[in-house]
Amino acid sequence: MSVLPSMPVPGQRPISASPDRLAPVEASRVLDAIDPREALTVLGPSKGKNRGGQAIETETAWSEAMLRARADVLARSKVDDGGLRPAWLRYNGNFYRNVGSALGEAAANGRALILSGGYGILRADEPISYYDRKLRIGDWPSGMLEHTIIDEARRVSAQKVVTFVSASADYAKLVRRVPWSGTGLGAVLVTIDFHGGGAQVEVPKRLAKAFSAWWRGSPSDYPASMVAEVLA
Repeated sequence: MSVLPSMPVPGQRPISASPDRLAPVEASRVLDAIDPREALTVLGPSKGKNRGGQAIETETAWSEAMLRARADVLARSKVDDGGLRPAWLRYNGNFYRNVGSALGEAAANGRALILSGGYGILRADEPISYYDRKLRIGDWPSGMLEHTIIDEARRVSAQKVVTFVSASADYAKLVRRVPWSGTGLGAVLVTIDFHGGGAQVEVPKRLAKAFSAWWRGSPSDYPASMVAEVLA
């Protein structure tokens, strides 16, 4: 695995990174080399969600095993059957309120997934109910979510997988656990290096800025606190 050498960023606190963890300058170079419309994008959910929706007939192409696991997890979750919304319109946390038009374009492009405590893995345009459950990897059969991400990348013929999530909780842990080796996929995990007050607000806002800048091809708009891990 080749990694670009570390370069200081004026005014930024130095980052003590592992060999795979890239500071902002290098992270920008890695992302700029990936076409967002050809990659599989993976995003996190948010605790904040819009209620309500419509009665929509859905056809879900996930495996029977995945659907059974979902039903089991949702049966142990708080779910409101007041209608369905596309996943990217269900969430309204700080990432979703600040991401702008990039998310709708990514959903329409058909190569975006959202990690979910209740549903496991969602396509961004997949209609879902209002629910309340944080992602816990232990809720799901061993390896199911990891291999679902790989299978989805293959389904859409993506050669790269780029994930934008908080470094905390199980979202980043899940992506790191994917057995990327031998898949032929290149995988990059984008997180935010932030240690000040108000992280629950600032981290998703900065992730939204990072994703939007990548989608628009505007590297000058990447947040200075953005870091990336090259996983494969």
